[in-house]
Amino acid sequence: MVHIFSALERQKEQIEAVSDGKLKRGNKSAVSEYILSRLVLVCDEIRVTDVDAIGYLEVLYNRVLEDPRIASTERSLLDVLDKMEEDLMFDCSVFGERATFILNFLEADLLRSAADKTRNDNEKRILGRIQIIRSLFLEENKKDYDEHKGASKPAQIKAYLDEHVIGQEVAKKAISLAVYGHDKRVKHPDIKFASNVVLLIGPSGCGKTEIMRRIQEITDYPMIFTDVSSLGASQYRGRHKEDILISLWEQAGRKKALAENGIIFMDEFDKLLLPAISEKGINMHDDVQSQLLTMLEGSDVELKVNGQNLVLNTSHMLFILAGAFQGIEEYIRNDQKRRKQIAGNIGFLSPLEKEMDLDFVRENISHEVLMAYGMKRELAGRISAIAVLERLQRKDMIRILTEPRESIICRYEKEFQLSCGADLEFTEDALEAIADLALKEPIGARALQPIVRKALRDALFCAPQRSKGGHVIVDREVILEGKLPIFEEADERTGEWNEENL
Repeated sequence: MVHIFSALERQKEQIEAVSDGKLKRGNKSAVSEYILSRLVLVCDEIRVTDVDAIGYLEVLYNRVLEDPRIASTERSLLDVLDKMEEDLMFDCSVFGERATFILNFLEADLLRSAADKTRNDNEKRILGRIQIIRSLFLEENKKDYDEHKGASKPAQIKAYLDEHVIGQEVAKKAISLAVYGHDKRVKHPDIKFASNVVLLIGPSGCGKTEIMRRIQEITDYPMIFTDVSSLGASQYRGRHKEDILISLWEQAGRKKALAENGIIFMDEFDKLLLPAISEKGINMHDDVQSQLLTMLEGSDVELKVNGQNLVLNTSHMLFILAGAFQGIEEYIRNDQKRRKQIAGNIGFLSPLEKEMDLDFVRENISHEVLMAYGMKRELAGRISAIAVLERLQRKDMIRILTEPRESIICRYEKEFQLSCGADLEFTEDALEAIADLALKEPIGARALQPIVRKALRDALFCAPQRSKGGHVIVDREVILEGKLPIFEEADERTGEWNEENL
């Protein structure tokens, strides 16, 4: 399995036999045949669930093939594991069982093939990655998720968010209350509750999606994440609201009752508030907002699924809307001038306008401001809570690197421990340099991972060749100048980690 790409490349068969857009019955793909040939060597019997996992492994393989960022000559089993890790980060409960079988199978196959010889560095790296994925998603975290699963009180929900999300207290409290209210709404369907629509406003990479991803880990209700910026006003152009509900129904295992109690996270919602003028001079986003309004108000929505009619009632669904809302500060300032009757730059009143900086106006986002930004009055009236997430500062970036459970630094510490038994250490100035670089990027905290990965890439490649123990030290020069980390033996420093002292 280590050489799955090169092994299949040598075979001149097609990966899939396709005819008229459909897979021919009874014709297995070369991928499945290859995997099965390896599976029978390490398993006494093959169950139906194993076959399902093989299908998932084939999907991962094809996703690597379709990824234009991965050169054909550099594809490896590590890329397959990368795709699996992406899925587990998205939803461990959905992919966990199949991932567990695949990891066990790959490990058994690797150990069997290397039983009569010394394992090479590539095999060591794969085995190390298998252990990392297990520890991060399938062992420690699974137990942790189970302990918090079904947490219903706001304080319990926020406590779990505090372990994984730095700062953003207002947003975490708002979401915790919303999930708590959603649970009450579902358990008491005969009681009329207030609308359950929450709006999260904050720049890219400040934690909006991360908060909801953590909520998904502990809630008992099905949840989907959707980018609504591509919704079209008609069924002939773009996606439409019915697609969102069909996705929720699929996430709920095609169980109607469960789907009607689901949670929908709509990202990039602010894009629907900006004008989108058609060739006929019609603002299509007004129509899209009107369509979403009927869903947010609570109504029966008729869906077409495989030629069949399906009706979902949205009255008990929880809707979380999110977006960056760039430029909304100006609308807030205008609203404040109107409220305080500040007349532009006339006379002694002008200093008041200058004092209304970003931190001040962020506390004053009202429904009037949202309508001025482009939200329809009826839709703004459905929003029950507005939470503003602050732009991350340097101190926040450093805390994100080190403090949360499953933090970025923690993950790489485990990887070095498994590769060579060394302790990974970042100096204070290195953490500050990483934070400064991330702040220059428009994607917020999402920039931290690629910066750290780039700094440690060569060190991770060399780690399996090092002797056990010692320290890997990352300082400011490693981050800013691209130098290699320093490897420090248990007793003495060996200098920079380079080709001469490997």
